[in-house]
Amino acid sequence: MTDAPSSQTGPPPGGLLILTKADGAIAEAPAFFRQGLFLDQRQVPSVFHLFDTQNPPFLSLTRVYRHPYGSLEYHLQVNGLLGKAQGYRYWHVGDGPKELAYYIVDDSSLLQTQDWAFRRFRREILQDVQDSLSSHFKNRMTTVQLLTETLRDAPHLASETCPRLVQAVDELRGALNRVLTGLEDIESSRDYQDSPVRLTDLPTVIPSWGHRGVRVYCSLEDVHSSTLISAAAIERILLPVVENAIDASPSGAEVHVAVSEADEGFAHIEILDTGEGMSPRVLSRSEDPFFSTRSGHLGLGLAHAREALRDAGGQWRFESHPRRGTKVTIVLPVRTAAQLFR
Repeated sequence: MTDAPSSQTGPPPGGLLILTKADGAIAEAPAFFRQGLFLDQRQVPSVFHLFDTQNPPFLSLTRVYRHPYGSLEYHLQVNGLLGKAQGYRYWHVGDGPKELAYYIVDDSSLLQTQDWAFRRFRREILQDVQDSLSSHFKNRMTTVQLLTETLRDAPHLASETCPRLVQAVDELRGALNRVLTGLEDIESSRDYQDSPVRLTDLPTVIPSWGHRGVRVYCSLEDVHSSTLISAAAIERILLPVVENAIDASPSGAEVHVAVSEADEGFAHIEILDTGEGMSPRVLSRSEDPFFSTRSGHLGLGLAHAREALRDAGGQWRFESHPRRGTKVTIVLPVRTAAQLFR
């Protein structure tokens, strides 16, 4: 069963509409006009009574179009019919001693096609809104989940994790409030400052991200215990990239994250998966907003991560081959405790 009615072949039906000059009575009308307005089943003293809103179905004037040669064309819409778009257009073709002659055309098929096209367009908009809200709240819930699991698995990080967890819950509450009321949540805190996390704590934090039967491992090399990285960078940059690697991996696979201090002031992070990999075409578009190879996804994860990476002053590089997996190399600025409190 199709959404739209079958398209009409050939020109729409038309015919003469003859009105008496004295009172506007309908002396002659095409069959489609009489049937569409039920003229044979009700008393209509004149054409003017067809515009009576208290006596449906009734007509309303929707448009007056002037042709380049000066003729006026009137567009009418039929109202009061359930589940059916119907309308006509007419123009003056001549006068007789006691009559006015108009040529009227049935535009109902065109209107119904436009109506169904609008309904499809509206459904697509609603679906896009649904997908956007789903992605919006999924990202926030992922942050809450990440921080909660970090607190569960590493209680000694409570002093750093709890403020971020409170902030994440506040942001989620504010987002829900904006959806429900359209107003900003004035009680949500706005003065929270980003907290640094020790690089040596990442092997505790990152493995908690594994899900869908995919395990995540994190290893350190030449990392100093005093080196700190922005918690926002972990949530906004590392998390989306690792999530992307998890989504690309089959159940039972592993994702490996290797962290090292390549140069003074920068961390070198490699995320390696053994998933499907990406073709050159997909790889070239992987950072584009709204591009995704997964059904139901908006493709905003890496696009947002790229913006966060740019704000943080970092860089990344993707290497991928179909059926051989993907390696993402990220370079992020880090600080020491001495630099932080200088």
